[in-house]
Amino acid sequence: MPHEYRVGFAVSGRGHLFRSAVLQRDRLGITPAILVVEERSPQDLGSFCAQHGIPCVRLPTNRSALQERIYETCVAANLDLLCLTFDKIIQPELVNHYRERIINVHMSLLPAFPGRDGLGQALQSGVRYAGATIHEVDEEVDHGAIIAQCVTGIRPNDTVNALGARLFGFLRLMYLQVIAWYASGRVFKDDHGRILVHDAVYGGFPISPAVELAFPDER
Repeated sequence: MPHEYRVGFAVSGRGHLFRSAVLQRDRLGITPAILVVEERSPQDLGSFCAQHGIPCVRLPTNRSALQERIYETCVAANLDLLCLTFDKIIQPELVNHYRERIINVHMSLLPAFPGRDGLGQALQSGVRYAGATIHEVDEEVDHGAIIAQCVTGIRPNDTVNALGARLFGFLRLMYLQVIAWYASGRVFKDDHGRILVHDAVYGGFPISPAVELAFPDER
């Protein structure tokens, strides 16, 4: 029997990328195993999880209680990969437990503009391009090895919302493809600690490495 590739998700906000991964689970070759969400996240995430047979854990607001709960929940879930679209810092114990198996989405072209509001920082800086990065999580904030990036041009009158909406389509495709690469065992590190994907195509625009799978529009 083939190995069940168990993926957990930690979400702040509406969880659009999480929902897309669940809807594409067969194409990605994964079993969505757990969702942990902040208390302020929309209630319909719970009903979405119930509909698709995924345990949903809503985290407490107290910081120490939140950290304890996310650690216990994610460790007990016995995950192959933990995917973050989560605006809380993950404690070192969880990073260490899932070393090289936690990935994060950050809305900037790292290493530029780490921290909060990466797109806002890009707009204020006057750069001509903005993007999103999926990277490995380590003990430093927005620091781990880069897996994939997508990019779009900045327009003179752009707002954070307009820029984010234009970027999201690329980010969704990149996010799904990265999960599929992990599930198929194609992700590795070279001798310099860089994350690479076996047989992937690098250097193209607007996503590198290039997306290989076709994902239908879910709107």
